Amino acid sequence: MEHIYSSFNASFRDGSNHRFHEWLSDNRCLTSVSSSNLLAFTCVTDLKECEPKTQSINVYVIDLNIPHLPNLVTSHAEEVTSLEWDTIGSRLLIGDALGFVHIWSMKDYLINEWQLIYSHSCFLGERILASIWFHNGSKVCINPEKKDLILPYLEKFNYVKFGASVRQFGGKPVTGCMCISSSGIVSCLMLMPDGTFITGEETLGQFRAKVKVIDICYAKNGDFLVVTSNESTKSSINCYRVTVKLCTTYDKPKCNITCQQFSSFYLKCSTNDSYRLITHLKFVLKEAAEAVVVAATGLIGSTVELWELREKPVNLHKMFQTKEFGSSSLQPKTVVWQHHASITHSHTVVAIATPRQSLFDITPPLSYIVVAFRDNVIKCFYRENLQQVCSLNMSMTSIQDTSYNLQKMSNMANLTSIVDMQFTYSGCALIAMDATSQIFVYRVSPIIDPGSVYSPSFIQTLLEYCIITGNDWWDIIICLRPNIIDNVCDKLSEAFLQKQPIGFQQKWMSRFLTIKASLHRCSATNGPVKSGDCYALIWLNTISSVLKSLLRGKDHQDKDGPAEDLNALMHTRGNEIQHTNVDRVLQCIKHKEFFVEGPVLQSLQHLIQWTADFTLFLLASLPQQCHNHCLFPGGGLIFDTKSVNNLRELLVLIRIWGLINEPCLPLFTKLTSDNFDVIELLFKLLSKTVSAIGNEPDESLLDECCLLPNQVLIPQMDFTMKAIGVASPIIFINSHPLIFEYYSDAPFLKYQVKTHSIDGAVHISAGCKIDSIRHIGLGNVSDYNHNVRRCTRCTTVSLLHPFFKSAAARSWDQRWLKNCICGGNWRVQ
Repeated sequence: MEHIYSSFNASFRDGSNHRFHEWLSDNRCLTSVSSSNLLAFTCVTDLKECEPKTQSINVYVIDLNIPHLPNLVTSHAEEVTSLEWDTIGSRLLIGDALGFVHIWSMKDYLINEWQLIYSHSCFLGERILASIWFHNGSKVCINPEKKDLILPYLEKFNYVKFGASVRQFGGKPVTGCMCISSSGIVSCLMLMPDGTFITGEETLGQFRAKVKVIDICYAKNGDFLVVTSNESTKSSINCYRVTVKLCTTYDKPKCNITCQQFSSFYLKCSTNDSYRLITHLKFVLKEAAEAVVVAATGLIGSTVELWELREKPVNLHKMFQTKEFGSSSLQPKTVVWQHHASITHSHTVVAIATPRQSLFDITPPLSYIVVAFRDNVIKCFYRENLQQVCSLNMSMTSIQDTSYNLQKMSNMANLTSIVDMQFTYSGCALIAMDATSQIFVYRVSPIIDPGSVYSPSFIQTLLEYCIITGNDWWDIIICLRPNIIDNVCDKLSEAFLQKQPIGFQQKWMSRFLTIKASLHRCSATNGPVKSGDCYALIWLNTISSVLKSLLRGKDHQDKDGPAEDLNALMHTRGNEIQHTNVDRVLQCIKHKEFFVEGPVLQSLQHLIQWTADFTLFLLASLPQQCHNHCLFPGGGLIFDTKSVNNLRELLVLIRIWGLINEPCLPLFTKLTSDNFDVIELLFKLLSKTVSAIGNEPDESLLDECCLLPNQVLIPQMDFTMKAIGVASPIIFINSHPLIFEYYSDAPFLKYQVKTHSIDGAVHISAGCKIDSIRHIGLGNVSDYNHNVRRCTRCTTVSLLHPFFKSAAARSWDQRWLKNCICGGNWRVQ
C-alpha cells in the first residue's frame, strides 16, 4: 500500500496540544465512504478551531478529491455510533447512543448544504450498534476469464442474481434502512414514494440479550445475515437471518420483520485464557454472507480468526437411511461455520476493514482484509489463508509542514492511533482515520495480483465497470501512472466504440467521454486538448439531443421522425452541391414537422447561441490546425464527420426556427459593412469541410476560414475545464504523501495549463465568470455568492437557481442537477 495523502487539523501543527490529543486517544470516530467517493466522518471537535476548547460531536463530509475542505452536516448532542451512506450516495444515516436515527439528505445536491428529512427514536435510551440500508437488488460482477479482453460489456460483465432487501407492489425495491440496538432489537424504516415512512420492530432472538459487537451483511436472496457477540470469548458468536417484508393490508401498509436463529460457533481461541474479549466482528464482504473475521484481545496481544460457511453432509443413523441415501445429491446437508485461518499480533486490534463487494464473479470471492493494531501497524491480508500482502508502520509516517514555509517534521502517529478504516467502492483505495479525525488515504494493490502495480488492461476493466454501475472513478484515477494514461484511453475507446452495440453507445456515450476526459486531464502531454475535445463533444451531443427532442412527428407515424429524416439527408446527400446551401436544404424537408412554439425556442436561445459560437470557433481554428499544427481544446471535432454533420443539422434547425421566431436566432457581431448571411456562410463552410475530411484540406476552404475573423467576431471558447484537487497532474508532479490541512489552501495544488489561442479571436469571458452549464455570462460575481455553485473536481461554476422557468429550460438544468459535466460534485463557497 502506498500512502497518497493525509489531511490533518490545524491544532496538530504546532504540537502544543499534547494533553488534548491524549484525551482524544480513546475517542471512537466513524467513517463511511459513498459510491460517489464522498467520505462522511465524525469528529469530537470543531475542525475550524485551531485550539479546540470544548467537545462537540460533529459529522463532516468531504470529497476525497479536495480533503482540505470539510463540510459540516450536523452537530450532534450525543455520541454517534452508526454512520452509513445509501446506495447512490445522497442520503446519510446517523445513529446515536440514545437510540435515535436521523436521515440527512443533500439540499439541491450540494455537499455542503444538508437538510434533515427524517428523525425517529428506534430504541429510546438504547445504543444503536449497527445500521444498514436496504439493497436494491442490482449487482454486477466482472467475468474473471474475460477481464483482460476487449469485448462487448454484456459478455465481459455478469448481472448476478441478487435479491432486493424489500420489494413493494410490482417488484420495485423499497428504499429504507435497518438498525440493531445493544439489546438485540431490530428496527426497520421504509421510505415510501409518497413521502411517508413505515416502521417496524422485532427482537433478534426469543429474548432480548446483551450485544456488544455486531455486523450485518446482505444475503443473495434479499435477507440480512447478522453476527453478534456479547464481547466474551467464552460465549458463542451468534448468527441470525433477518427477513423484512412490506405487507399491504386493507387499512395501511405494514413492515413485517422475521428473525431466525442461524448456525453459530465458538472461536478457536475460546479455550485459551489469554484472549478474553472480542473486539471486532466483520463480514469479509458486505454482499456475501459466507465468511466473517473475528478479532479477540488479551494480555498477550490479539488474534484474528477467519471463519467460513461450508456445507456439510449430515450423518444419519442406519435406521433413518433410505435406499437413495447413498446418492450425494440426495444426502441431507447443513450449513456450518468452519475455522479457516488465524493470525496473531503482540498488540490490540483497533480497526478492521473489508471491501463492500467483490468485483469478480468467482467462488470464493477475492478480497483483502486490512487490520490496524494499537502499535500503529497496519497489515493487509489476502483472504486465502490470511496470507500477508504488506505491512506498514504509521509511527514511521512523518509530515513536512509547508503551510507557512516551515521546514518542520512531525510524527503523526505517536499521539493517537487508527480508530476506523474503509475501502472505496472499487477497492482501489483505503481510507484510515485516527482519533483526532485525521485522514490517511492509501493506494491498494490490485486484488487480482496482490503486491503489484495496476496494468492498463485492469484499469480499463475497472473504468468500464464504473460505466456499467454508475459508481465514481476517482479512486481508480489515483492508481494511474503517467506512462500508461494514453494506453488506457486507447483501450477504453477501442472497446467502447468498436465492440459495443449502437444503442449501448448512445446510452452511455456521455459517461464514457467524461471518464476518458478525466484520464486525459491528468496527462501532461496534450491532456488539456484531448480532454477539451471530449467535453466539447459532450456539449454538442447533449445540445443536439435537446434541440431535436423539440421536434414532434405526426401521430401514429410509422416512419422515422423529422430529426431522423434530416440526419439521413445530411449523411446520404449532404455532400451534393445543391445541399451545400442551407436554403436549398429547406426545400427538401417538410416545414410543418419542424414547428416549435416561440416561447420554448426563446427559453433555449442560450443553447442556440452556443451552437453558432462553437461553429465559428471550429472553422476559425481550421487554418492554424492544418498549417501551424496548433491544437485547441475542442478543436479536434472539426475533423470528425459525425460532429460536423451534427452542426449542419443544427444550423438547418436554427434557420427554420428563425423564420418562426426571429428573437431566438443567435447574435453575431459583424466587423464589415457587407450585408452577408452568417448562418448561410457557416453552413457552406461546414459542407466543404465534410467533403475534405480524410484528405488534404482545400486551400480555398482554408482561405475562407482565414477571412472569418475579419468578417465576424470569433469567440475564444474554453473547453479546458482545468482539474483541481488530487485527481490532476499534481498527483504525478509532487512526491507522496501529499499533506493537507483542513480549511487551508494547499500551495502544491497550483499548476499551469497552457493552450493556444485562435488568431483574431476575442476572449469574451475575460474578467467575468461564465455559467458552464447554461453558457451564459455571470459577470463579476463574488466567489461567496450563495447562488453560485462550484465543482469539486474542476473550475466549473454554475448558477444554483436559474432565471429560466420554462419546462424546456428546466429539463436542460436537470441533466446537471446532481453532478458537473466532469463528474464532480457541487458545492457553494
